Order: sequence, then C-alpha cells, then structure tokens
Amino acid sequence: MDTDAVDRRHREAFRVDGMLVQFGAGGPGDSVVRNWSLGPLGLMLLEVGNLSLMPDSTYTERFVYLAVILSGGVTIEANGQKHIRGADSVVLIDLDVPHVQRFDQSSEAIVLRIPRKVLADRGGFRERRLGLLTPDMTEPDVRAVCETVELIGRQSGHTSIELRRRQGEHLLDILSAIIDDPYGLASRRSSNATLLRAKRFISQNIGNVDLSVKLVATAVGASEAHLHRLFRADGHSLMRYVLCHRLELAAELLTHMSERRLHIKEIAYRCGFLNAAHFSRAFRQRFGVSPRVAATFGVKVERKFEDDPAN
Repeated sequence: MDTDAVDRRHREAFRVDGMLVQFGAGGPGDSVVRNWSLGPLGLMLLEVGNLSLMPDSTYTERFVYLAVILSGGVTIEANGQKHIRGADSVVLIDLDVPHVQRFDQSSEAIVLRIPRKVLADRGGFRERRLGLLTPDMTEPDVRAVCETVELIGRQSGHTSIELRRRQGEHLLDILSAIIDDPYGLASRRSSNATLLRAKRFISQNIGNVDLSVKLVATAVGASEAHLHRLFRADGHSLMRYVLCHRLELAAELLTHMSERRLHIKEIAYRCGFLNAAHFSRAFRQRFGVSPRVAATFGVKVERKFEDDPAN
C-alpha cells in the first residue's frame, strides 16, 4: 500500500494491509480511519462510533497488533471469549486464531500492526504466540512506549516517507519493552509480583490449549524452575492451578442460563481442553458428576483460589 495517509471515512467496509475494517449499524457517519506505513509497520488512527477490525483471512502474512486505547473502549473476541478494555489502556494481540477488535461508540485508538517476520528477523522474538496481553500502563516503560505511539499517530502520516521509515525502526527498537516485559517485571522482581502476573496471564489465556509452564514463564520473564517453586510454595503446581481454573470456568458455562445452551464439545474448546473426553473425565473427577448432569441439575463450585486476578 502507498505510504501516504488515507482517509476512509466514506466507506462502510474495506481491506487494508491484511486487515478487514467494517463499520457497524448506521455506517461510518462522522468516523475517521487513517492508515499509513512506518517502514514495515502499519499504523491506523481511529476516531470511530462503531467499528470492527479483524485479520483478513485471504492475507498470508501474520501480524502482532498493539492497540492503544485513548478514549471509549474495545472488546476483543477470540476463542469464544470476550476481553474488554477501556480508555487509557493498551492491548498486545498475538494470536494464531481468528479474532475481532470491536471499538465502542465514540472511541479513539491507535492500532500498530507489526509483521511477525520482522520481529523474528531482528532476533529474540519467540516463535510461540504470546496470546492476548494487557501490559501494565502504570509501568513507566510501557507508558513511554504508548505515548510515543500516540505522538506518531497524532501526526496523521503527514511527515515524509523517510521520517516515517525511521519512526518505524525506532518503534521496533522500543517495542521490546512491551513484547519482552509487558508487566514491567524488570523493575518488580519480587516473588509475589511474579506470581501475580503469572496468574493474570493464565486467566487471560485460559482458553489456549497450548498454555504451558514454558509459555507462562516466557510471558512473565521468569524461568520455568522459578515458576514451579513459586506455585508449589502457594500450595499447588502451576498446571494444577490451570486445570482448576479451566474446570471452574466450565462449570460456570454449563450452569449459566442463556438462550442457547452450549454443547459439551464447545465448552471443552472454550476452556482449553484437548477434547471432550479429556474434559469430561477431569470434570467428573473434580465435581463428582458428568458435565451433562451438571448442565441439567447444576453443580456447586467452590473456588480453590480466591485471590486470583479476574483480568
């Protein structure tokens, strides 16, 4: 795509650089979407009333997305789950499954689109997907990166091609503060802080079937051995903690009254189980009844970990 900024306010849906952009009911109205390149990176400035972004399935290249929410909010839908973030927040999206970013009424946001290959070629980037992360905006490094992204976004792509290329290189250099250390652990190495952030990452990625000790350790910047020690000191192993959370979520989904009752297989998938058989065995062992019986008659859920972060 041309590096010049593009105003797309008069189109209800369009594709741009691997993204499908679609306005909700009522069309674009006064919404403004501007997209331009920063060398290999793409930057999208959104001033919207109701808009969705999703990866274009016809596009072969894969991206990592950094969404800086300035006002309003965004709901990210992936793996059958919804993650809601409000103003003054940032979301890092690195998923290998389809996802949708839905921006609320009167939202303003800047979405940075980074090719995974570019990150890998620079070295140090993990092959395994990070999932969905919400870096801590109270951390000075994280806020500084977001403010830099916002400053560049405010320029609306009116600067020269060469300067934008250099801005892209600069962003690639400083983005490691978020990609490598999303929760600011470099400045907060206490065991309690590490354990809390590990639990938060698990909560945010509970539907990921590949969730493992290695993945959690990589995300929070700790060694696997250190995480094993922290969770054992807390009274359980890390993967036991994951299993209990998955089963508690499954019990809630099974007993939740809604217009459409979820199938056992769908609940197993949403909660990160490999298959329905594995899920049913684990559920019966934990609650003493099968998922089908629980869905019909209910089940009492006693949470094993009351201090776990919900977000």
